[in-house]
Amino acid sequence: MQLLPLLAWALLPGCGALTAPETVRGSLGGSLSVTCTYRLGLEKLPKFWCIPSTAIVYACAEDIVITSESQPEVVRGRFSIRDNRAQRAFTVTVDYLSEKDAGIFRCGVRTGILLRDDSADVKVIVLPAAVTPTSRDWAQTAGGGFTPSVTGTRGPDAPQGTRGTFLYFPALAGLQLLALLAMIAAVLWVSVRGR
Repeated sequence: MQLLPLLAWALLPGCGALTAPETVRGSLGGSLSVTCTYRLGLEKLPKFWCIPSTAIVYACAEDIVITSESQPEVVRGRFSIRDNRAQRAFTVTVDYLSEKDAGIFRCGVRTGILLRDDSADVKVIVLPAAVTPTSRDWAQTAGGGFTPSVTGTRGPDAPQGTRGTFLYFPALAGLQLLALLAMIAAVLWVSVRGR
């Protein structure tokens, strides 16, 4: 009976097996990298970046790029994926960002045919291309110094960083609370039964 709580805990979906940033940003024409981390024991399984299915929950409609046990690094057009098995993290890179690269994507670990993949959704935001200052964008001041001129357009000052919050945290926390209560009930039942 002591296996029951452990089994319930192991069967909870997600269980922190994979973490990914909730939102990432990149500039039009630039590059974007997304790093997803996974738990011990998943090193040799395929890692993927895909378009989520709208018909089936937690499934992919189309794999964009995917690794294999023999190929931890794969390049497919503008997309590449590199699995660092020692760090238990894989990084997806998208080059030459276009407006079509904006939206919801999914990174994950392919766990098997009958098992739900360990995955997380990532929102990709593509910002207008930022203008880098050139010599004509700088105006000389009376004191001989230079200040940026107002000519040219610049992209929004949105940070490039990512937030590591888990998209489904409330549901995951609720399921973990249920598992904890089930374990406590099982321990109490075993201790009462043993008397």
